[in-house]
Amino acid sequence: MPRTYKKKNDTLVTFEDGLQEMIDTLDDRQSIDTGSFWEFTRDIWSQGYEHKNYFDAWHVGVICDDVDRAMADGKHYVGILPRGHMKSTILGYAFCVWRILNSPQDTSILYLSYSDGMSRYHISEMNRHIRGNPQLMDWMTDRSPNADYSFRYLVNGSRAEVMHGGLFSFKRGMHLNGALVCDDLMRDPENPLNISSLSKIEEWFYTETLYIPNRGVPVIVLGTPMLPGDLLFKLQGDERFISRVLPALDPIPGRRVLMPELYTEAELLHQKQIRPKSFASEMMLTPYLSTESYLNDEDIGNCENDELESLDPYKKHDIEADFTFAGFDVGKKRHPSHLAIFKIKNKVITQIHQSFLDNWDYTDQIAHLNLVAENFDLDRAYVDNSRGELEERGLGAIWNPLTFTLKQKRRMAQVFEEYVNSGRLQLIADERQRSQITCVNNDLKAPETPLGHGDSFFSVAMALLACYEQETSSTSLIGDMNDFTPKPNENSLEPKFDEGYTNETNDEVCPDCGSKNAWISANSLCLSCYAGSLSLKRTSNLGKLDEEVTDFPFG
Repeated sequence: MPRTYKKKNDTLVTFEDGLQEMIDTLDDRQSIDTGSFWEFTRDIWSQGYEHKNYFDAWHVGVICDDVDRAMADGKHYVGILPRGHMKSTILGYAFCVWRILNSPQDTSILYLSYSDGMSRYHISEMNRHIRGNPQLMDWMTDRSPNADYSFRYLVNGSRAEVMHGGLFSFKRGMHLNGALVCDDLMRDPENPLNISSLSKIEEWFYTETLYIPNRGVPVIVLGTPMLPGDLLFKLQGDERFISRVLPALDPIPGRRVLMPELYTEAELLHQKQIRPKSFASEMMLTPYLSTESYLNDEDIGNCENDELESLDPYKKHDIEADFTFAGFDVGKKRHPSHLAIFKIKNKVITQIHQSFLDNWDYTDQIAHLNLVAENFDLDRAYVDNSRGELEERGLGAIWNPLTFTLKQKRRMAQVFEEYVNSGRLQLIADERQRSQITCVNNDLKAPETPLGHGDSFFSVAMALLACYEQETSSTSLIGDMNDFTPKPNENSLEPKFDEGYTNETNDEVCPDCGSKNAWISANSLCLSCYAGSLSLKRTSNLGKLDEEVTDFPFG
């Protein structure tokens, strides 16, 4: 016989029916009417803060309206704001509490940061501001009043929990019905320049993190960009997200200061003057690592031409050019090699091919370089010979080995920078090539990443060095052979001679061409012969000269 119980009206019902009635009653619980996210943040959440007027700031309303729109459209949201402009306060803390108050059921939210320690800090801050808010304390009952890092409340009979977690340490398999907040996923306080970690974060976010919430549950991402093309940059182009980027100065046309209630223009400009790099990254939202770049994202972006395409290296090309040249950076086993080929026509330098050679063995790389030298009819080319991987393997004579000493790397970088600033350089628009150029820092060092090790920076720099030497050889170095008078100059590419040297005291002639005016007996070098050997089939004496001539007009 089924178990029964008597209701207040003396009606007998089965235990199962009574249980179902209780469940139906719980399901009918009403959420608290807090209004829109903007109304809640401005009128209710602000009451737990000392400076309530900050919540009337223009940008607070903007990002709150963005979130309301994202919720209405069933999309996620990414907010990129400067340091100290309330991004965690609004998009982290206020959003979590707003979602809880508007939920008619038990609610679970995950607050995710790069490390669990940072996430715990955010939970403690959220608790602190709830406990200081009379209206919220009237609506919410703290189930863990003595635990700073535990967020467990009763709201109108429903349980609400905000869990803390580190990006790589949260429990896999959990499911959320409230929200997922990702606060500064890319900021690692112990190692902020670890680009390999940034790539790992991006992969983990797309393959693991995004699948934690149940379908239809919102994801909020907030933070400061670290690298050109990083996760925050990619999310701005993700159709699943609505995004907003608001730098501290000139956030939109017609508005000079983002939050004048907190910082005046004079204060911001003073910060910029005394701490330019940190100001660029923390206030102007310039990717942190690009502030350390030898060439930044804007520099390279200005050189890119979207209409350029990389020509097929396996086809013979009839290149209309004054000169064709190339550079090849040889990678180690754990990162790729990169090939960059250019032409120059009417002083315009145009990239006609670029490619990364991932996981190619050295024999295949040599065969490929010999092939492209023929198919592109290269006039001059450099190949990285720092470790000697390609020596004595049959590499064609057009590929001249170059050892990457610090002096030589600086020389190539200066040439690269000169051409970038000249307005004559056109690069193929390729995100991977650009990222591996801009990741090289001012010390000409590059981090190891899954995409490379600054390979495209050095391949392009080698190619441009070949171009520079060709352009300057007949003017800066050789000069007019009929009126040759060497003049030592620290800012010249001319060879350096002893003070007081003149042709008049030189009775020797070049044993090869018979030239008297061009023969330098001290170096056993003939400048006339050197002019005719620009294919760089160098003698040991020419190699000696090349090592000594390292000064540039723009250095």
